[in-house]
Amino acid sequence: MDLQSLVIFVVAAVVTVVAALIVFPLLRRAGVVDVPSHRSSHTLSTVRGGGIAIGCGITVATLIAIVWSVTEHGVFGVGSILLPIGFLVLTWCYSAIGMADDLDSLRPAGRLVGQIVLALLFSATIAMISSQGIAHVLAFAVMGVSTVNAVNFVDGLNGYVTEWTIITAGWFAFVGSWIGENDIALLALALAGAAVGFLPFNLGRAKAFLGDTGSYGIGAAVFALAVWLFVEGVPIVVIVAPMIFVYFDVGLTLVLRLFRGENILLPHREHIYQRIQQAGWPHSSVSLFHASLCVLACVMAVPTLLSGNTATTYPAHVFWVVLLALYALLPLWLRRRARKEAATA
Repeated sequence: MDLQSLVIFVVAAVVTVVAALIVFPLLRRAGVVDVPSHRSSHTLSTVRGGGIAIGCGITVATLIAIVWSVTEHGVFGVGSILLPIGFLVLTWCYSAIGMADDLDSLRPAGRLVGQIVLALLFSATIAMISSQGIAHVLAFAVMGVSTVNAVNFVDGLNGYVTEWTIITAGWFAFVGSWIGENDIALLALALAGAAVGFLPFNLGRAKAFLGDTGSYGIGAAVFALAVWLFVEGVPIVVIVAPMIFVYFDVGLTLVLRLFRGENILLPHREHIYQRIQQAGWPHSSVSLFHASLCVLACVMAVPTLLSGNTATTYPAHVFWVVLLALYALLPLWLRRRARKEAATA
């Protein structure tokens, strides 16, 4: 890690911590707290809207990266200015939608329309400055809305999304650096650093939750970086590696609920990570287990990063199936073991 990368990472983390210490007491006094309900995995009222602190960390670190680029490259670094600004605008716009949801001031239909419009605008902008066609614009938009909502759906346990963000952003930073895209690497490091700064507030007996402000903002940031990597020619397998378990959890849960004839718009506690926690694992163990699987998925994507999609890299992809099966079957195994222990007690 060079000096610039280290500065961006550290600044993002420090600014996030400082912002958290300032913002969280204000949010609590304003009544922006998560009150436990029947679908909650928590038992104490906790400040939500922690994404504001993460957004501050990302913003300051990104602005420093922009200034650094201008200082080094002058007008020739204009691309290093526009893309980071677009990244910040998209992240904060989605965070604003999430914040409105945290404040209970936005209806679900309005929230979805806002997400779709933002995803289409961003995707169309990417298409205009690259060789992507209309099909890619639509595909990017679907990916954007899906990613933002998937991250929001899995934000239910202490440290879960925060740890996942560190791994995903760290992986994107590594991939960006590997392909020589320093701008992508720096923005990913800003996201990773901000998540590191927020992590102490979100572990154990959490002092704050990301809230929809944070989950929407993180989802948008990951979406933007993923699209950027794809445009630069990175294989899709490499891009989705750290995201595969989030997509799988949300997708499988949605399909099973539809199959059972349940109303998928109603709140629930049936995600795989929630069922693992309900089977006896503490929040920290579930979050760490999921993070470990994401790391393994990224390691399995390294051959594809090095050689592309070839016959020699396919076995690594197949190993993902083993990891996904392990993740999906763990709550069943835990419940069966608990029943056996209860029967022999």
